[in-house]
Amino acid sequence: MSIVKALDTSRAAREGRRVSVIIPYYNSGWSIARTLRSVLAQRFTDYEVILIDDGSADDAVRYFDAVPGAHDRIRIVRQDNRGLAGARNRGIAESVGEFVAPIDADDLWHPNYLTELVAGLDHHATAPFAFCMSHRIDENDQLLAPLDLAESPRHDFAGLVSLNSIGSGSAAVFRRSALVAAGGYDETLKMRAAQGAEDWKLCVHVAAQNTPAFIPRRLVAYRLTRAGMSQARPDRQLAGIEAVIGDLRATHPHASPALLRDARTMMIAWLLPTFLRHRLFGAALRQGARAYLANPLWWRNRNLRLVHAARARMALSFIAGRRWLPTPLADFVECGEKPFSFLNEGTSPVPGQPSSH
Repeated sequence: MSIVKALDTSRAAREGRRVSVIIPYYNSGWSIARTLRSVLAQRFTDYEVILIDDGSADDAVRYFDAVPGAHDRIRIVRQDNRGLAGARNRGIAESVGEFVAPIDADDLWHPNYLTELVAGLDHHATAPFAFCMSHRIDENDQLLAPLDLAESPRHDFAGLVSLNSIGSGSAAVFRRSALVAAGGYDETLKMRAAQGAEDWKLCVHVAAQNTPAFIPRRLVAYRLTRAGMSQARPDRQLAGIEAVIGDLRATHPHASPALLRDARTMMIAWLLPTFLRHRLFGAALRQGARAYLANPLWWRNRNLRLVHAARARMALSFIAGRRWLPTPLADFVECGEKPFSFLNEGTSPVPGQPSSH
């Protein structure tokens, strides 16, 4: 099937798909082939793929040749730039699936990702979405040291406010009805110069309807790049977090002030290493004071205790000389198999630097 014919596929012809996979695309040629490879490697096959070209300067189609089956399976929708939230919302509007599965154009899925998250939603009939844990990888698909919690975090509304345990826009599968009821991703954050926390806000808002299903497995590879929103501009990411906390205070008045203070503590703690890496020492000191001195009882929150204990263990391990050795994700072994071996197929990654959306 040519790409032109794929673009003309009627909505009626797509009805009945269980899952709509949505990929926002903006100048992501350096990574898109690997992301598409991970989507098309899914063992669950009852899905459509919609790639939203959000006013990108390059053409995603030129990278499809590196991915067998991409031309036949993927529908492209082009629009003027609306930002990450706007691209995802366009994907939701175009989708027909019972479930919606967003994945960023630089992240990767384990081949069992859709199988296990759809099963979680089928098993938990009232859950508005299911989510899983993630590996962390760099620009070259090298595994980064994991943050291992001693126990599963609380993941109801209060749990997700105090700890964004989903952690990635690519690690949740939603009931489409829940997304429509919630109004989708908040595009006003871009207008308020507060991009970067749209995923967290949506998941918290949807979790207020009912508790999501948690799949305690690492089925996503979440890519941390120096050009990504949180890593390149921690000040902008913090502005997004503050905007979302303000919105939650207004839209969910039952959320206690202590819970929102815990949310600020957790999110600032997440950003502190980035402030330090950028040598923004004054900002790091001010934000650390806001996180801890202004919230001295943060330790009462179980989620915060779990994360801080995990970071302490990681630091002690580093001090003791037990350093994490980078491993190619394609060589990662799970139950005697290499689930991400599909990364070795096809052409090499397209050279270039990632671009913030």
